[in-house]
Amino acid sequence: MKKILVIDDNMLMRKLISNIFNNKCYLLDEAANGSDGLEKIIKNNYDLVITDILMPEMEGIELIRHTKRLNAAIRIIAITGGDPLYLSLAKKFGADHAFTKPLNYYSFKNTVEQFLDENQDLKKVG
Repeated sequence: MKKILVIDDNMLMRKLISNIFNNKCYLLDEAANGSDGLEKIIKNNYDLVITDILMPEMEGIELIRHTKRLNAAIRIIAITGGDPLYLSLAKKFGADHAFTKPLNYYSFKNTVEQFLDENQDLKKVG
């Protein structure tokens, strides 16, 4: 079963993203900030990390850098309601895709499903 970690300091955003995928065969985990998210990434094997950029304790760009050092193959989607420049930086440091808030439901959902399908295909081949 594919595992997704959703990291956002806004509980409603975490729940919104989780609800998009709750009828799929995914295991969803949540973290309220980058520090908690990084701890979960160290302890678990996620197929996809969805992270906000502007958060307390550890912001998303730092989380992306640490995550890619731990596992360069992990797929990361960055999201922000702040300046879109943050998303450019997130991609520079390893995010595979980036979205502004509010999320475009269909584009976001399709991108997540595409990334998870690609991961499944890679695991079947390897």
